[in-house]
Amino acid sequence: MKMKKQISSIFLTATISMSSFMPVNAMSDVTEGTRPWMNTQLSAEERTELLLDEMKMEQKIQQIAISRFNENDTGETVVKNKKGTDKYQSGEFAPQGTLPGCEFQDTGRQIRGIKELGIPTIRMTNGGTGVKGGSCGNDPEATGLPSTNALAATFDRELNYEAGRILGEETRAFAHHVLLGPGMNLLRHPYGGRNYEYFSEDPYLTGTLATEQVKGIQDQGVQAQIKHLAGNEQETERWTMGVQVPSQAMNELYMLPFEMTVRDADPASAMCSFPDVNGTFACDSSELLQDALRDKWGFDGYVMSDRRAIHNTVSAIKAGTNVELDWAPQYYTQEKIQDALDSGQVTEDDIDNLLRPRYIKMIEFGQMDEPYDKFLPEIVDPMANGASAREMAEEGAVLLKNDNGFLPLDGKPKSIALIGVEWFAGEAKMSPRSIRVNNENVVTPYTVTPQQGLENIIKELGYDTKVTYNDGRDPEAAAKLAAESDVVLLMVGDAPGETIDRETLGFPAIPLDKNADKEDWVEQEPMIDAVMKANAENTAVILKTSGSVLMPWLDKVPAVLEAWYAGMEDGNAVANLLYGKVNPSGKLPMTFGETEREAAFATEAQFPGTRQDTGKPGGPGAYGDGSDQLITQYTEGLEMGYRWYEANDVKPVFPFGYGLSYTTFEYDDLKVKKVQGKGSVSGIDVSFTVKNTGDVAGAEAAQVYFTLPDEAGEPFKRLVNFEKVDLEPGESKQVTVRINQADSNHPFSYFIPEEPDNLANWADGEWATADGKYRVHVGGSSADTPLEKDVPLNFKLSKDNGKGNNNGNGNGNGNSQR
Repeated sequence: MKMKKQISSIFLTATISMSSFMPVNAMSDVTEGTRPWMNTQLSAEERTELLLDEMKMEQKIQQIAISRFNENDTGETVVKNKKGTDKYQSGEFAPQGTLPGCEFQDTGRQIRGIKELGIPTIRMTNGGTGVKGGSCGNDPEATGLPSTNALAATFDRELNYEAGRILGEETRAFAHHVLLGPGMNLLRHPYGGRNYEYFSEDPYLTGTLATEQVKGIQDQGVQAQIKHLAGNEQETERWTMGVQVPSQAMNELYMLPFEMTVRDADPASAMCSFPDVNGTFACDSSELLQDALRDKWGFDGYVMSDRRAIHNTVSAIKAGTNVELDWAPQYYTQEKIQDALDSGQVTEDDIDNLLRPRYIKMIEFGQMDEPYDKFLPEIVDPMANGASAREMAEEGAVLLKNDNGFLPLDGKPKSIALIGVEWFAGEAKMSPRSIRVNNENVVTPYTVTPQQGLENIIKELGYDTKVTYNDGRDPEAAAKLAAESDVVLLMVGDAPGETIDRETLGFPAIPLDKNADKEDWVEQEPMIDAVMKANAENTAVILKTSGSVLMPWLDKVPAVLEAWYAGMEDGNAVANLLYGKVNPSGKLPMTFGETEREAAFATEAQFPGTRQDTGKPGGPGAYGDGSDQLITQYTEGLEMGYRWYEANDVKPVFPFGYGLSYTTFEYDDLKVKKVQGKGSVSGIDVSFTVKNTGDVAGAEAAQVYFTLPDEAGEPFKRLVNFEKVDLEPGESKQVTVRINQADSNHPFSYFIPEEPDNLANWADGEWATADGKYRVHVGGSSADTPLEKDVPLNFKLSKDNGKGNNNGNGNGNGNSQR
């Protein structure tokens, strides 16, 4: 594709630009004797030990918590906290320099530097789909990318790397050091308030694409912080709630994307989550942060808590929560840590262990030596990044229905009714940011509305079609316009947000603007009903949702396109798809179900949970309201997402991996070849042919699944690889993907808990690789795999070493066919 070539050029340009301001031997004039830890000829480990030896305990404690302060233009440190002025206002711990033009923002996303030691202030910006919400209140102009599940729907590794590259580049241009993202929790159910921030219901797809994003971010000299580890699959009572997850599901599903990304992308940091995970809050959990993350996976970065996610000072220190995130420290205060030191509950070595990995990463990224002392907007090409954002939105959109070739549109219709509330049909749909549920997002260089996009493509194609917009607040007026128009484009969506889960799988009321009172919100359902009654047979529905929605009118309309939250290029991307300038190629990263309650959200106990007297406070808010704790039970075990539908022989509305095209594809000629390792099988090569059997060029995301031998007790498919193939009309391509036993997703293995009934020790156990008959499935979705072959495999060594692959490409694929 043309854009893919442009991406390579953009990356090269960005790399050259980055190299122009990287120091060769920064601070060399002060390294002799006075500050030997600034000697860049030493290793990061050596420098860190020299620095730790020099630091006072008071300084060490200050460095393990977020601080509330302002870097003003004079270089003085203004400390702001609930108690007002404190002793740090003297400047003893003043930042190393200031950031001119940075307006104070009380987000608590910075670690105050220590000027006398040469430790710079570390600034962090929030992750997601655009750079916003960092240490400076004057947010930068940044690219508004599509939502993360739209990026997952591309099934495209290159585009996800490009998303990471843009986020890293623009974070660096904002003079920030750390990007808090990507989010990697699984879409266990469609109610999740932050599902738009996460990739998919499948651990392999999530881990593979998150790996690419982390690489893209960190290649720009910015630390990525993967989040939220772990069990953060809902927002209801997120600060106090608990999850009970069986050991096998915890390791094979919810932890697996994090494990893959740690092994394959080496992220600098991770964020521990809010929930009480199997009896211990995540940021206080040695089971999570030591046994799994560090000991089993070999993670060598640092962990930062989510805001207000630490519950015990000593437990968090011992577990290895390196930094406390809050507006000001609550548990990592000078007083509390000094008390723990005096009582012998923690030692200075414990504090050093918190600091060591963060300083090593700062040095490895050049952040200890290079002053991030100015904004660098010149390294960003907003138009090139916008073109990438458009391609992501185009490749991620999923064509769900297209009866009788209703789409693509042509020049025959003389009138188009564009109907939908402002959020979805009147402006570019952006992902919500932070706790907001409005359409507020990044400060973009431009946006393209749906009407602008339609008029752009109509003009480009030379058609004579008029587009009329109606915002849906008056259902009768919307119906009248629909009845009078040749084609209706009905744009509808949902409105989830951080701290709240969706209340319905239908289409909720939407505010007219972000300050609208509840009574002024526009009801979407009456608008939809009115339009369907007026002209359903000529209506294409464009969904702008965070996932599955209920569509009782589905049989009435000829076409449905899932566009997600398409970002700042929304209008152009959707119009290009509707008119066939771009052929849809997205695939669903989650299953679209039939009812409000099924699969992993069938019962109240599964979601949102039931109250249990655990001795811990429950209820909403950071500290609860005195209620019993809300506990969510993952009783479905491994039967989550498409696995549940297959295991229970239930046909969903649209299966995982599903997506139509304006052309058709045919699969053929499946071959499976064993790959020999040292004296035994080490994996397999899966080869097959994909042919474009239609009349237009298109791309097909071919998917490879395994069913494990009976010994594993998992009678359902698991995704183990995918490859997106571009094909001209009538063209065939052979695709070959390699799947190694040692790949980080354990494709041939299953987890055997040491104590299946002991949730507290969920990380104890081992991966086992069964000998026997593996079934290989290849096709266009989890429910449509026309190519299947049974392959007997004997790995001889039955135990998976659990060390993964670290093969550098995140997928074990030595024969990409892009």
